[in-house]
Amino acid sequence: RQIQNTHTGLDLSVPEYQEIRGKMMSGHVEYHIVVVTRLAAFKSAKHKPEDVVQFMVSKKYSEIEELYQRLTARYPHVSLPLLPRKVLFVGESDISERRAMFNDIMKFISKDEDLATSPELLEFLGTKSSSAVDFKGKNMPDDREKEDEENDALDFFREEKTPDLISQLLSVENVKKGEKKEEGDEEEEEILDPLGIIRY
Repeated sequence: RQIQNTHTGLDLSVPEYQEIRGKMMSGHVEYHIVVVTRLAAFKSAKHKPEDVVQFMVSKKYSEIEELYQRLTARYPHVSLPLLPRKVLFVGESDISERRAMFNDIMKFISKDEDLATSPELLEFLGTKSSSAVDFKGKNMPDDREKEDEENDALDFFREEKTPDLISQLLSVENVKKGEKKEEGDEEEEEILDPLGIIRY
């Protein structure tokens, strides 16, 4: 597919969204950002310079909002389209309105040379992480570092498990005794729910 923004080498659009249902009443919406680009940052060593790659990343409202804030802070001279407002309860019409507004923002970013090649955007679209769907053929050191990080994370959790369980059980007893904790009530519910303590 041809790139429309030939001067930036990047087309962005937000054609759809997906509702991700969580536990109980929780859940969130992910907006699908389609990326069509010939920028070298998104290609592996196997690609030719003229190759166009296409992939999709899914982002939540908060992630798009963070990118928006970072771009407006770094490029104050650029007037980005308005960000959709935050609302407590999001209905179907709010979500489709947000998708349209995010689409305008992404199209605007992909037309602006500064924004289209900004490190903030490249990171957001996954050049430094593996959150993008299509990245293969990364060089070896990255993979090794990632493995080390994953192993460290596993070790960390292995050590943490026991004290963590004890502190959870203690906090449940405290709540039972009537010492209400203002912070962390929701978190406890989420943490303990998989164990079935609260649900059953």
